[in-house]
Amino acid sequence: MVSLVLVCALLFACIQIVSFEKRQSEDDSSDESKTVYLPSEPESSEESRVSESSAPESSGEGSVYEPSEEPDVSVTEQSEESTEQPPVSSEEPPESTAPPVESEEPSEDVGPSVPITPPPTDLTVTSGEYDSVFNDSLFVGHSVMVHFKMYVGGWRDADSGVLGNALFACTSSFSFFNNLNQTPQQADNVLPRYRGSAYRIEDLPAATGVKKIYLGLMGLNDLGMVGDADSCAGLVAGEVFRTIESIKEKNPDVEIAVLASTYLVRGKSFRNLNNRNMSRLNSLVLEYCSQNGIDFIDVATPLTDSDGYLADVYCSDAYCHLKQNAYVVWMDVLRDYAQKKAAGTWKNPESIPLFGE
Repeated sequence: MVSLVLVCALLFACIQIVSFEKRQSEDDSSDESKTVYLPSEPESSEESRVSESSAPESSGEGSVYEPSEEPDVSVTEQSEESTEQPPVSSEEPPESTAPPVESEEPSEDVGPSVPITPPPTDLTVTSGEYDSVFNDSLFVGHSVMVHFKMYVGGWRDADSGVLGNALFACTSSFSFFNNLNQTPQQADNVLPRYRGSAYRIEDLPAATGVKKIYLGLMGLNDLGMVGDADSCAGLVAGEVFRTIESIKEKNPDVEIAVLASTYLVRGKSFRNLNNRNMSRLNSLVLEYCSQNGIDFIDVATPLTDSDGYLADVYCSDAYCHLKQNAYVVWMDVLRDYAQKKAAGTWKNPESIPLFGE
C-alpha cells in the first residue's frame, strides 16, 4: 500500500514539472515577441553632417570668373508681376546672400567717409512737377535697380504720381554678359522679367510698349565675368555698346538713356571689380553716349566721397548696395534731368572722375 502511494506521488510530481516547464517555455516565447529594440548609437554630428564647405561652388550661369575672386552682388529676385511693396521706412531691403569675400585692400579702420553730397534727412518722396517726363518709360538693371523699384513702389503707395507711370524690369543677378549669352528659353536664365516672362533688353520695348529705356550700367555684375584687371572695363563697355545697338536696331523709335554704375565702399577691391574699373567703364560709356546722342545720367558720383568710394552713409551692407537715402538722391538727380529735358537744356556730363583702386 505504501509503495502504491509513493508511485502515485512520484507520478503526480513528474506531471507538475512537465506542466511548469511547458508554461515557462510559452512565457519566454511571448516575452521575446514583445521585445522593443533600442536604436543603435547615433552617429556623431561630424560624421552625419555633410560639410557645406565641401560642396562645389557654381555661379549657375556658366560665368568665366571665380566666385572667390569676384563675388556676385545679387539679392533675392523679384518679378515684375509682384505687387507687394515694402513700406517707406528706414529699414533696408534684403541684401546679397553671397559669402563675404576677403578684400585685397588693407583692412585697417580708416573711419567713415564723408560724402560729397550731404545725405537727405527727409526720406519722404512725393510726386513732382516733372515726374510725368518718365511716363511710358522702363528702368532696366540688376540688384541696385531692384532696390530702387522697391522704394519707388513704397513711395507710390502714398503718392501714385512718383516717377510717372514708369515700369521696371530687373533681376538681381542680371548683367550685359547674361543679356548677350542667355535666352528666355534657357533654364535658370537671369534675364529681366515683365509680367512673369523673361526678355532680353532689346525685346522689352515690344513687350511693354514703352517709348524710352533707362538702362542701368551693371558693372557690379559684369566686370568679373570677362577679361582681366586691365581689359575688363573695355570688354564690358563693348557689351554695353552691342546691347544698345541691338535695342536701336529692333526699336528705332525708342529713346535710350544710361544710368551710371555705382561704386564700392572703401576697403572692397577685387581683381577686376574695383572702383578704378568701375569709373573707367562709366567714362567709356559716357564717351560713347555723347558721340551717339544718348543721354548719360550720373547717379553714381553724388554718392561718393572725395576719393571716389561709395560713402558709408549711403551703403546698406558695407559693400555696394544702397540705402533708401541714396535713392532719394537718385530721385533728385533724375528730376534735375527731367526738368532740363523738358526745357531742352540737358547736356551729358563733360567727364566722369577716374578713381584709383
